Amino acid sequence: MTIIVREPMMLFFCFALCTSCGTSSNLYKTGDQNKIYSGQLDEITYQSLKQALPVTPVLKDTIIIKYDYNIKTCWSILDQSDDNHIKGFVTTHNERVQQVLMSRPNVSVFDFREPGNNLNKIKKWNPAIIVDSTKQLYNLLFKERAACGNSMIVLPDKRFVFIRSDSHSEALNLNQEKIKEYLAGK
Repeated sequence: MTIIVREPMMLFFCFALCTSCGTSSNLYKTGDQNKIYSGQLDEITYQSLKQALPVTPVLKDTIIIKYDYNIKTCWSILDQSDDNHIKGFVTTHNERVQQVLMSRPNVSVFDFREPGNNLNKIKKWNPAIIVDSTKQLYNLLFKERAACGNSMIVLPDKRFVFIRSDSHSEALNLNQEKIKEYLAGK
């Protein structure tokens, strides 16, 4: 099919329409069949993951990673709020992570983000989020973009639970029983 555009304005309109309709990430909602899945990492991927993570603090046997992408979509409404309000969300999230670390001594928690500046303020302003500057984790485990980021829980036996569009870091809330359900495919 060949399209011939005779007017420059029409060409601009066609380009704008084509580029604005596509999306680079999917949004998975609670209850969506493909939002949460489980599997097992092979030995090479597991060792590569452990090498990609910071050595401080000491890496524990269960690893929880939240990975956000260089896409402004999830927290755009919050971005319109007062800066102190947004900073409160950042503080609350970091306190929640600390609470998980204190209550679950065998868990390591990491917040990562893709490099770039096309992020919502709640992600840009959080100094605890590690920038995946070489995109090592992105290429290893997080290539499939989802709006609001993805999370992954990796157990010592290399089994994992992966949560797409994990806007509120649901992975931090999953208890052992719920993780076992997801691993069993329920």
